[in-house]
Amino acid sequence: MKYKKTIITVAAAVAISFGAATAVADSGSWAGTPNLSNTRNIIDQLGNKLTDQSTKVSNLTQQSADLQSQLTTAQNNVSTLQNQMNDLKNQLGTASSTNDSLQQQIQQKIAETQQAIADGNNKVAAVQQQVDAKQKDLDAANATISNLQSQLNDAQQKLNDSTNQSSQTKQQNDNALQDAKDTEAHAQSVLNAHQ
Repeated sequence: MKYKKTIITVAAAVAISFGAATAVADSGSWAGTPNLSNTRNIIDQLGNKLTDQSTKVSNLTQQSADLQSQLTTAQNNVSTLQNQMNDLKNQLGTASSTNDSLQQQIQQKIAETQQAIADGNNKVAAVQQQVDAKQKDLDAANATISNLQSQLNDAQQKLNDSTNQSSQTKQQNDNALQDAKDTEAHAQSVLNAHQ
């Protein structure tokens, strides 16, 4: 009789444990749920920052291309002016020494062209500074993207690790639940055998 009471007590304890395990399983959450939620939130934030930085890089790249086009135009203008000055010097060299008026006009034109070349070179230098500044901004934006991508990869790894841990925990809970069921069935079997 004592033996039957002990078996009944064990069976009751197993049933209570089984009920508790079922309650945990039914709740649909586990200890790592808040961590997974936080990691997903971090991944979303990093994704938004990455999108913003990609847009910034795209804009900077377009601005850099526009400035490069301006630089090329300015350099071409300087080259054209240099050619004009060379032509004027050639004309001056071939002009008759008796024609002072023509020589003065050519020298005046040479002086104006030299000033235009100087102005063109100043413009080239100014545009080059802008190109360099945009390149610096572009390099910084690319470095930020690289950093964000690294953070995103780390967060994704943490999420993967947490997901694997969740899967292992679920398997352990399933195994514990099955053990509880098997123990309850065994207790009932022993009880039935001694009635």
